[in-house]
Amino acid sequence: MSSEAGATPGAAADEAESTGGLAEIIVTAERRSTSLQRTPISVVALSGEALQSAQIRTLTDMQSLVPNFRMGENDGYAQITIRGIGISGFVPTAEGAVAVNQNEIYVSRPIAQLGGLYDVSSLEVLRGPQGTLYGRNATAGSVNITTTRPTDDWSGYGRLAVGNYRSINAEGAISGPIAGDALTFRVAGFIDKHAGYGRNLVTDTKIGDKDAWGVRGTIVAKPIDALKITVIGEYYKESDRNAALHYFGSSGQTGLVGATGAPPAWQQLGGYTATDPQDIATPTDPFFRLRTTSVTGIVEYGEGPFRVKSITGYRDQDSLTSTPLGGGSAANAFFIAGEPAHQFSQEIQVNYDSDRLHVTAGGFYFREKDSSIPGASPFDSLLLDNAFGLPPRANRYIVDFVEIGGTIRTRAKAAFAQATYEIFDGFSVTGGIRFSNETKEAALINGFSLFQPYIGTPTRNDTPLPPVTLEPKVTFKSTTPKIGIQYQIDPRTLIYASYSKGFKSGGYDVTTVAPAFEPEDLKAYEAGLKTTILDNRLRFNLTGFYYDYSNLQVLQVQGPVVVTSNAGVARIYGLEAEINALVTDAFTIEASGSYLHARYRDYVGPDGARPLLPTVDFSGNRLNNAPSFQAHVAATYKYPLTTGSIVAKGDAELTTRYFFTPANINLVSQPKYAKLNAFLGYEANAGWKVTGFVRNITNIDTRTSGVINTPILGTAQGAVAPPRTFGVELAYKF
Repeated sequence: MSSEAGATPGAAADEAESTGGLAEIIVTAERRSTSLQRTPISVVALSGEALQSAQIRTLTDMQSLVPNFRMGENDGYAQITIRGIGISGFVPTAEGAVAVNQNEIYVSRPIAQLGGLYDVSSLEVLRGPQGTLYGRNATAGSVNITTTRPTDDWSGYGRLAVGNYRSINAEGAISGPIAGDALTFRVAGFIDKHAGYGRNLVTDTKIGDKDAWGVRGTIVAKPIDALKITVIGEYYKESDRNAALHYFGSSGQTGLVGATGAPPAWQQLGGYTATDPQDIATPTDPFFRLRTTSVTGIVEYGEGPFRVKSITGYRDQDSLTSTPLGGGSAANAFFIAGEPAHQFSQEIQVNYDSDRLHVTAGGFYFREKDSSIPGASPFDSLLLDNAFGLPPRANRYIVDFVEIGGTIRTRAKAAFAQATYEIFDGFSVTGGIRFSNETKEAALINGFSLFQPYIGTPTRNDTPLPPVTLEPKVTFKSTTPKIGIQYQIDPRTLIYASYSKGFKSGGYDVTTVAPAFEPEDLKAYEAGLKTTILDNRLRFNLTGFYYDYSNLQVLQVQGPVVVTSNAGVARIYGLEAEINALVTDAFTIEASGSYLHARYRDYVGPDGARPLLPTVDFSGNRLNNAPSFQAHVAATYKYPLTTGSIVAKGDAELTTRYFFTPANINLVSQPKYAKLNAFLGYEANAGWKVTGFVRNITNIDTRTSGVINTPILGTAQGAVAPPRTFGVELAYKF
């Protein structure tokens, strides 16, 4: 198999074996450019054009396009899950099990992973552990985002979409030469705004709105043929009321053994709650603010079989989230959390490619300082008096009930190598290994009070802080190998099998002073088939996998704080299928489906829904965000005209019930659903197009995350997806 190292990620080209049919897709899943159909990894690749046509603006929008991929958020924190493995965290310093990389730089903070997807050339989702080539926190897989690079000639585009809820989404880029092809540039930016999908019935404030914008500049220098230097700078800012928790129901009245049996606090105090899933009813409004800045430097040197690449990245962020917790009008409690974070990473890659041998090796260094400033859960004194049986206070005030925060410092180092050798025509073996060393240390703030007044507002905490507790430095080491075989039966059919390991280090919770939780470990077995048949008009990919998953890190509310505990063992297995069919030159069908069995085999721990029991046996229950069945189908028809084409597209997403906590109770779950979207547009030969769209046609309400709050409040709350949206988009490309 010949190398395709010079290809562009996400690019599509006509396959050499056919004069027509489906276009070939180039991916960089193995840290070098290869054909998607000849890459022995379960990967979904979306080009920038595909992302734009489907109106994918954040990672949340693309979950229906990838089998066994779920994407939610809570308090503005991304919750990405692949094959039942992910993160349920919604507090500062939590880390996911899916690595998100933008321009080959690891984006550590979940709160920064929901920034806008604009001017993207390709997006790849790698399913299964990627511990050998991608390193830390890639236990479940990796999401790789590549932004568009400058062009040698003048080019650019612009898009403007307007719709209901006063939505405005504008995006554009311009690119061209500064000094011929030796120095080129690209500048891109976007604005994403819409009014609130719901409102706070108490304050009459619109909530669930969006107000974000970003800008990115890229410069590429080629002083000599063998050397390319790329510098990318980016700024993102968001400030809105898009961090609400919506009321799902009473956690005390589930009827489960160990539940309190008490109605929620807002009801005990004579309040009311919202009936529309998009609304809330709380004494304070939600607030979300995020600012990120990043600089990436990529230096590539080499021609022929040997190439060297240096990837340097710096990211800086500041955020502030204020989330009402009470669930009803009479329960005034909220969570305020800021997360300033700074990360630096450096990676060196060495690549060698010949007709039969392909090698990628290198070293990786990562440093991060991540804090929770401020961090507090203020509660109405009447709530605490009611919960703890205290006599009512003469003057009702806001108590600084829980004060949390601190700083966690991380250092990670790794060395890795992976090689693929073609033993005989079509049959290759792959071997890889990564040695990782990660240290963490923490300075934590943790305090509780039933009487200390809270000094500040829902967006500012001026209360005196408790003393700092210094936790000891902890070190976690891992060796993550990969072994694989692949056989290219013919130019269009590949079969493969692999064994690999995933590792996620342990660490500290910023929400409590406690010993470090332990690392988790994943052993994965995978086999797959990739084939293109019917004169390159039908592409079919099938993957089967089996996981042994141990020491799972599970995050739950325990009393008044959020704590990570280690579950015992889980067993995961399943199937994924993807089909692309060019039925006629004008009619295309894309379909995917997945079956997933993801269950705890051995896990005994606390349950927020049953606080009267010290522990609950969750063995046999499903993992979070792991629907048994998931499917997506899209059909596109392109009718040619003299001056352009009319394009009609419809797609549907179907999902069975999935749960948000290990307890697997319907109160904190998303029932099965089907969502429909439709697009109708005109694409002119002159380079412009206009498209009308309707998303979530049937206007169903779905949940994207859920949590059982402290028994003091007695509520189940979570985030919800947008209602029906519609509008029109105008785009021009030159």
